[in-house]
Amino acid sequence: MKPLLSICCTTFNHEKFLEKTLEGFLAQQTNFSFEIVIHDDASTDRTVEIIQEYAKKDSRIVPILQTENQYSQNIKIWPNYLFPKAQGKYIALCEGDDYWTDPLKLQKQVDFLEANPDYVISWTNYQIFNGKSYTSNNFNHQEANTTIDYDNLFSPYCTLTLTTVFKKEALNLELLKSLKHSKDNSLYVLVLQNGKGVFMDFESAVYRVHEGGVYSLQSNFFKNYSSYINLKEVTDVAPESKSRNVNKVLKSLEDASATEVLKLKYTGEKLSEVQVDFIATYLKSADFKTKFKYYKKLFKYKFLK
Repeated sequence: MKPLLSICCTTFNHEKFLEKTLEGFLAQQTNFSFEIVIHDDASTDRTVEIIQEYAKKDSRIVPILQTENQYSQNIKIWPNYLFPKAQGKYIALCEGDDYWTDPLKLQKQVDFLEANPDYVISWTNYQIFNGKSYTSNNFNHQEANTTIDYDNLFSPYCTLTLTTVFKKEALNLELLKSLKHSKDNSLYVLVLQNGKGVFMDFESAVYRVHEGGVYSLQSNFFKNYSSYINLKEVTDVAPESKSRNVNKVLKSLEDASATEVLKLKYTGEKLSEVQVDFIATYLKSADFKTKFKYYKKLFKYKFLK
């Protein structure tokens, strides 16, 4: 039977976490069929072995196993491997180091999307685990189900990969594939071209912050700058997304990236070529007020040094 939903999971050296992730998938209680498509990017630990063990036990698990790392070659996993393989009307996302805690997560999200055809993507609340303690989020939403569109997307940032469920037909896959800097924010912007999103305020998952995390422990400059170039690229190809809110988010990411470059200058670290090019472009296009603030901070840092 063709599944109604495809869980798409990416893994890389996740042997410490993957069993809990897979158990969270298999614990889902649904009145529809689903598959679990897992892409491993040439892990060097026991990740592949764990995937193969689970796949032998459950035919719903569909492995895609790479022998050469794709991420390092800037080949995007979602549009090139996972999404084309997914058979479901809906796609749920989760990486191999995060996990789901609510066995009705998928059922609740699919029920909402099925009952509200003008909505094409859904997110839920989640907890953050740093290896020692759990932290809950309070996004100050006024309703249990809050509509997300370009007027409030990323404000606050409540749309994490591990809780995402979206309608596959709402995504322009070829456009996503064409983006040089695509990531989860690109996906959200493109899907919202074809309908509304919903944030469902119940905790369904746990986001792990750990030393092996590809993104969670990256530098603040990398986080801000990668989000900035990603959002700038996708809004340029989806101009209808350039709402006052999204433009404000974009400016905030750009300013935050510039501040991180200032901090690096203050500590005496040598700037990378990317950082040098970014700050030159930033100052060239900045208005007088922005430049004044920047040089004021630079003078302050130099004075303190």
